[in-house]
Amino acid sequence: MNIVTSKLAVILFVLTAITTGAASTARADERIVANVPFAFIVGDMRMPAGKYVVMEVSDGSGVLEVTSVDGRKVVCTLTIPESSDATASQPELIFQKYSDHYFLSRVVPQEGGERKVILTPTIMDQEIVRTSDRSGN
Repeated sequence: MNIVTSKLAVILFVLTAITTGAASTARADERIVANVPFAFIVGDMRMPAGKYVVMEVSDGSGVLEVTSVDGRKVVCTLTIPESSDATASQPELIFQKYSDHYFLSRVVPQEGGERKVILTPTIMDQEIVRTSDRSGN
């Protein structure tokens, strides 16, 4: 797939994940628990479909940790604040679909403090290559 076609294939996909638990990533002791029904990429790690805990590593760090509930998959990613004054009716994980892959792009806690993962077509292409190399695909 050429770069022009790849860029045109960028589609935003929003998943309101099935969530439980404390719903804000504004503080490190709060978390979102989500059941993600498809494989996705965070940083250079491919995560299988399943149940995940998302939380900020430490107060104000902007680093989110995504951990499978069985503890077998853990990845951290740097985020930036997303300006939004609205609060969500329930927490959301928002994914961006690019070239048949899903990328975690935003975390929307119920109580505010939305966080955005920086994604560009170049970054996503690089992450697809890295995750493919790791899995042997």
